[in-house]
Amino acid sequence: MSTTTTQLFATTQLKSMRDISSAPTVHSTLNFYAPPPDNSPPYTIVATREHNFGQDTHAVEIHDLRGCETWPDLDIHGFTFDLDAPAFTHADFFDEEGIEKTSFIQKEYYPRVQEAVKRLTGGGKVVIFDHTVRLPNSNRIPVDRVHIDQSLRAALERVKLHGGEDPEFVDPYVSGKKRFEIVNYWRPLSKVTRDPLAVADARTIKSENLVGVQHRYPDRTGETVGVKYDPRQQWYFLSGMDVTEAMLIKCADNKEDIPAKQIPHSAFPLPGQTGDGRESIEARTLVFFD
Repeated sequence: MSTTTTQLFATTQLKSMRDISSAPTVHSTLNFYAPPPDNSPPYTIVATREHNFGQDTHAVEIHDLRGCETWPDLDIHGFTFDLDAPAFTHADFFDEEGIEKTSFIQKEYYPRVQEAVKRLTGGGKVVIFDHTVRLPNSNRIPVDRVHIDQSLRAALERVKLHGGEDPEFVDPYVSGKKRFEIVNYWRPLSKVTRDPLAVADARTIKSENLVGVQHRYPDRTGETVGVKYDPRQQWYFLSGMDVTEAMLIKCADNKEDIPAKQIPHSAFPLPGQTGDGRESIEARTLVFFD
């Protein structure tokens, strides 16, 4: 990244209190949460992706931030961008037989992500607790359903699971004496020409539209969040994202006096989209503040 671009990014981060809703829009659809027909508690079985709730599809306008002079802020809007992301591609993460090189990702990619997340959040310690590579024609395709990866309750469980074995370190975060966040670091493995990722401005998401969904693993039950449609919601994306660009998405934050505690996201179809299916990787990080 050039010095000019770096300076612009730093400056616009400081200006991000300004309104970003004036960005141009595209017209598309998003799939929102609909309750189970029998009104039973909603759930997803992780191993099979089976779920008992429905979807409610709505036409929406999604603002394109490409070319905007003002960038969103992670603590105000719930998302931001890294314009100097580590430029790994599909070929770096998969062998000639198409098998994921998990060890390479953990050893070579994770440290770069930790460095970027620490730089952009100001956190003191960053722990990556898992990652997902999404590919067309696989069992991990882009998710075209509006959701949040963790409820705030499930985020606390993630702190207990991945914060380490030292209670003197973990307990202040669980009790709320110290701040933690869960931030997804999402980036494409090739230029995005279809099914980009949309995120909502946290300030337009109302608590009454968020529904806890049981996320059933073989050995435990977590909780994600389904999102009901509300015409007041405002949606954003960055068109044509390439391998040197990443999006940071806040999934949880235990700080009380902050506008953005968590935001929904979803893949969506571009009008008239063509080209190969989207390839992307998302690393889920716990950010611990000193």
